[in-house]
Amino acid sequence: MAQLCLVVQTGPYTYQNLDTAYGLARAALAKGHGVSLFLYIDGVVAANKNIDAPGERNIAAMLQELAAAGVRIASCGACSKFRGITDEMYIDGAEMGSLVDMADMIQEADVLINFGF
Repeated sequence: MAQLCLVVQTGPYTYQNLDTAYGLARAALAKGHGVSLFLYIDGVVAANKNIDAPGERNIAAMLQELAAAGVRIASCGACSKFRGITDEMYIDGAEMGSLVDMADMIQEADVLINFGF
């Protein structure tokens, strides 16, 4: 099976990108594919378990679901620190990583989809 790498650069409640990445990840997992997710720039906010989610969707819980299903989730450490997000604030299954982690995920992937601005 193929390995899908998703990179999300935008904030969780500003754009639809995380919702689209979530849907793609679930569909890929359902077909037996591997999935990794790297959160970059404002995307790192999505892994913050302390977000008080508005309304109908809780993106941190959605990412928690993906992590529990085996998706490797790494978040740019420099971007997180710049936004005041610490290791303790991450959802279970997410890790504070670096651009080296992103490069590794991309290198291991058969398909890369980048959600930017």
